Amino acid sequence: MTRRLTLATFLLIAAAGMAQDQAYADCVLKTSSTWGAPCEHCQHYVDGYKRDFSGTYQLELKNTCNEVIEVKVAVQEKNGTWRTFPVRALGANEAMNAFACEGSGKYLYWARRANDHEIILPTDRDIITAYTGK
Repeated sequence: MTRRLTLATFLLIAAAGMAQDQAYADCVLKTSSTWGAPCEHCQHYVDGYKRDFSGTYQLELKNTCNEVIEVKVAVQEKNGTWRTFPVRALGANEAMNAFACEGSGKYLYWARRANDHEIILPTDRDIITAYTGK
């Protein structure tokens, strides 16, 4: 009887631990991406006066989990630099947009449960330094 109770207690603790170890990056889903669409944040001009959006890369990321998560996103420009965005809290099924004005099509993201300060999201400097030219 003591053996069963010990085994049941161990399984209960293990299950609770696994629930806390959810990979919140798995909650993030790219729902769309577009090339060449107008972007109010991009100001690349050709012929001196015409705005050119041909290189813009925009994407939408969505939280597919039922919990609020915090997401940090970076999108790579064609020259290899990373355009970073502030940490954003996303509720269940909420989406966010990110962009690069002269994009390469590459993007990175990190996620954690909202207000989980044990998991440290990278700073802009961390991203720019670690992923230079990648």
